[in-house]
Amino acid sequence: MSLALDLDTVMTILLIRFALIVAAVSVLVIIAFTILIVLKRGGQLTAVRRRVETVVRNQLRAQRAAGPPTDRPAPGRRGVLSALDRITKGGGRT
Repeated sequence: MSLALDLDTVMTILLIRFALIVAAVSVLVIIAFTILIVLKRGGQLTAVRRRVETVVRNQLRAQRAAGPPTDRPAPGRRGVLSALDRITKGGGRT
């Protein structure tokens, strides 16, 4: 019994893996978009935005208290900070 795989088999496995990842991300995007539309039509988007803003602010305070600040924030933290700035400045659509 040989465990060696030829190039075609490896490429097929990688292609199937890529297709599964793309399908999963696509489904998650569709679900998020559907939730956003339902909230917007129900008039609850502003309330959800306020709740999310509170959660993000508390998370940032906890991170700030946990360790010393660095010169440049981590990539995830930069995304949270930019989202918070957008929410605070009213850049989001209602």
